[in-house]
Amino acid sequence: MQAHLIESVGAAGKNRKADVESVQRLLTARQLYRGRVDGLCGPLTVDGILRFQRGFMSKPDGRVDPNGSTLKRLSAAAPATSTHAASPAARVAPAAASRPANAAASRPAATHTATSAPATSAGSTSAATPQHVAASGDAGSARALLTTLVPRPDAHTMNPGLVAVSSTYMVQSLGQPRHSYSQDCQPLTNEKLKKHIVSKSVGPFRATGLDLAVDSLAAVMEDIRKEQPAVYAALGTAGMLCCRNIRGSTTGISNHSWGTAIDLTLNGVLDKRGDSKVQVGLTLIAPIFNRHGWYWGAAFRTEDAMHFEASRSLVSQWAPRLT
Repeated sequence: MQAHLIESVGAAGKNRKADVESVQRLLTARQLYRGRVDGLCGPLTVDGILRFQRGFMSKPDGRVDPNGSTLKRLSAAAPATSTHAASPAARVAPAAASRPANAAASRPAATHTATSAPATSAGSTSAATPQHVAASGDAGSARALLTTLVPRPDAHTMNPGLVAVSSTYMVQSLGQPRHSYSQDCQPLTNEKLKKHIVSKSVGPFRATGLDLAVDSLAAVMEDIRKEQPAVYAALGTAGMLCCRNIRGSTTGISNHSWGTAIDLTLNGVLDKRGDSKVQVGLTLIAPIFNRHGWYWGAAFRTEDAMHFEASRSLVSQWAPRLT
C-alpha cells in the first residue's frame, strides 16, 4: 500500500489526523499496531513506528516523514491493510528504555506527582494496549511506553514561531525575583511578584507559580487530557517556582525564579538533561505546549526535555498585567 503524507507522524510530528490514519493502517498491516485507526497519535502509534524502524535504523526516532525512508519502507510490499486492530496473538511487546528516576539537586523539589500514574522503575517494559483502551485493556501498559527514549528532534522542528526568553529580558519585563541567587532554591522576595504567586491544581498535579502562568498551564493540561489521555494520566512535576541560578551559571537566573517554567515527570521518571534523548511522551505533548505559547527545553543548547517555559510572546503579554 502506497501512502502519501502531508506532514510528519509520530514523535514530535505534526500528526495531522489523515496522516496518522495512513500510518496506523500501514502499521496495522504489519501487525505493529493494535489500537484503533483513529488518527490520534499516541504512545502505541509511536511504539509501532519505533519497532518497525529498529529493523533498519541504528537510532530509531519514532517519526515517519513525508518522502522519508521510513515511509518508503513501510509502504513497500506491505500486506493488505485493515482498519481493524491486529489480533492479540500477533502483538509484539515493546522494548521501552526508561530514564533513571533521579532529579538533579538544583531542580525544584519533586513534591507533586500524578496520583493516577504510579512511578515505574527504570528499564521496565510492558505489553502494548490500544490507545483508547478496550474494556478488557489496561491503561497502565500504554503509559509504560511513554518513557521510551528517542533522539532529540531536529531543531527546526521544535517550537515553531516561538522564542525563548533570556534572564535579562525577564528582569526587564517582570523585575528581579530576589536580590541574590545560588544553585539552591530560595524564596521569592519581590513584593510585587509575590502578590501574583498562586498554588493550585492544574489537573494532574498542583503547581505553584505566577498566576498567569499557572492559569495558562491549566489550559495546556486540559488540552493534553483531551488529546493525549495516556500522557495526562502519567504526568507529574518536579516543580515550578524555584529562585536560583541557571545550572552551571553564577550570573544567569533560571526562569523558574519567576514561576513561569515547569519541569515534568512521566510515570515518576524525570527525563535526563543533556543526553540528547527525549521521552516519547514529552514529544507528544510538546506541540500542545507550543500551541499555548510555551517553549520546549529540548531545543536548548544543552537538551532539557523535561522543561517547558513561557515564551517571549507570553511574557510580553503578561508583563503589563502584573500591577
